[in-house]
Amino acid sequence: MHASYTYGKFRREFGKCCRFSKWGPKVLVDIKPEPELDEQWLQKNPVNKETNLGIEWSEHDANTLRVEYAQHGICHAEGGWPKDMSLDDPEQVVRFRKKAEKEESYLQSVMQMSSTSEHFINQNNSIDIYGKYFMDPKCQQMQTLAPSFRTVAVMSDPREPIRPVQQISWSPDQGTLIAVSYADMRFQMAEPDISPDSFVFDLEDSTAPYFTIESPHPVVTLDFNHRDAQCLYGGLMSGQVAFWDMRKGSANAAISNIRHSHRDPVRSLYWIHSKSSTEFYSGSSDGQVMWWDARKLSEPLEVLVLDLSKNENEDEPEWTRWARCHGVTCMDYDPSMPIRFMIGTETGLVFNGNRKGKTVFEKIAATYNCHYGPVYSAQRNPAFLKNFLTIGDWQVRIWSEDIKESPIMWTKHHDVRLTDGAWSESKPSVFYSTRSDGCLDCWDVLQKQKDPILTIKVADKGLNCIRCHEGGALLAVGDDCGKTYVIKMNDWFVTPGKNDKALLTAMFDRETRREKIIEAKLRELKLKTKTSVKQDNNATKDKHAQIAEAEARLIQEVEKEFMELIEIANDQPNDNDKNINELNHQEEEEEVTGVTEDQTIGQ
Repeated sequence: MHASYTYGKFRREFGKCCRFSKWGPKVLVDIKPEPELDEQWLQKNPVNKETNLGIEWSEHDANTLRVEYAQHGICHAEGGWPKDMSLDDPEQVVRFRKKAEKEESYLQSVMQMSSTSEHFINQNNSIDIYGKYFMDPKCQQMQTLAPSFRTVAVMSDPREPIRPVQQISWSPDQGTLIAVSYADMRFQMAEPDISPDSFVFDLEDSTAPYFTIESPHPVVTLDFNHRDAQCLYGGLMSGQVAFWDMRKGSANAAISNIRHSHRDPVRSLYWIHSKSSTEFYSGSSDGQVMWWDARKLSEPLEVLVLDLSKNENEDEPEWTRWARCHGVTCMDYDPSMPIRFMIGTETGLVFNGNRKGKTVFEKIAATYNCHYGPVYSAQRNPAFLKNFLTIGDWQVRIWSEDIKESPIMWTKHHDVRLTDGAWSESKPSVFYSTRSDGCLDCWDVLQKQKDPILTIKVADKGLNCIRCHEGGALLAVGDDCGKTYVIKMNDWFVTPGKNDKALLTAMFDRETRREKIIEAKLRELKLKTKTSVKQDNNATKDKHAQIAEAEARLIQEVEKEFMELIEIANDQPNDNDKNINELNHQEEEEEVTGVTEDQTIGQ
């Protein structure tokens, strides 16, 4: 039932009716010029003038006819099924469908419907009713000519003393929440009363934390669940991993047993694409990679020790094996390749792994010697998964999985140390790198390769980490002073061009082909040098043998001559004795004459 009320009004209250007529111009005012006023004219620049002009409105009321609405309900039930068949039983439904699909009438009806549907599909594909056929080129959206940025928010550490930012994580599904972990990683230099808590901030109100993450030890790594934005997982400085549910409170919902955890701080943590969405893996500087299930954190599902030596001595002490392990500094995982993972180490190596392997050498499929020092970041390109980015020491390098000896592209050597880097999530040719002097470099390999497109002075202290938002426009950067900066980039770094993907594909393929040719040439040179060295060794061996033979021959001749001389001397013994006796007799005679002379002188 609808209630109605009718308003009544007289015609004279509707307003005066307008009646127009046609007539010529009329002079209303004729103002003559006055030269005296010209002398009083004063020019003012600028001039501020205020005017007030109101629009006259006339109010009219009208009573129109109401539209009558009727409400009806419809009870719809799925038809076409036999009465003796239950729709709740899936087996009966599948059996009946298979039976119906075998009938001839079913095929005829599908053929009749397919021709009609095909007609409308082709018509829809041939005519784009939403296409803009007549558009002024000046009105088309053009890319911004100059790259620029804008700082959206700055979030500081609310605890005292201030701690460096270690890792940042964005909430999934274009969320506005940011999880920030704080920890002082300096060896034996952290203050004893430092707070172990971390925080979650909201961009809509970044002045105060949105949620506090309480932990028994400082949180080094922190990450949102890729399916549930209310769940967070983190790695602690004690080597343990923990789980938090923001719906249950600030305290951790579960934490791993320290006996079955890492022995060093957890440096990286990533979620794994699984059916339960509760599996993740962690890496530490103790040289271990562990796979976990959040539903059971008492012990890991699997442990990988990064010891690549082929030592099969079972009596070897355990500490010697740990000493040979490669400490983990960073990791990367892409959900499109569920069994593949990437590990950056303290020794400058990057391991490309496969979880399906049984031994260490099967799991570590490829090894890349990337940097001289620790690898601070290793990340795959979101559009080109065969190419990945590594950051270490003073350089950024882009690698291809097919080339293990050298990178396909690299930047110049910076004057300061690089700390972290990341690809853009929306534009595949753009990546960002942070430096220890507080600057953020923005690169576009299609525009420049030697210098960055834009360098932003973010903070006075060094930057530690960077994380890109899923949309591509927002960047979150953390520094040593406990501040997290949210920066919004303009369309230059967000919107890709029409030919960007094709150009970048051609660039990566060209550089990969060039490095393959260089690698083949170097391999040939190595083989030639090896063969020449072998020939030289054989020649030197022959020369040494000849010299040794000549020396032995000379020694034999000398020995033979010496023996002949000895034999000759033995054959003539009498002559020698006579000579010796004569010499002795002459000496005696000389002595006697000397004595007689002395006596005569004395007399």
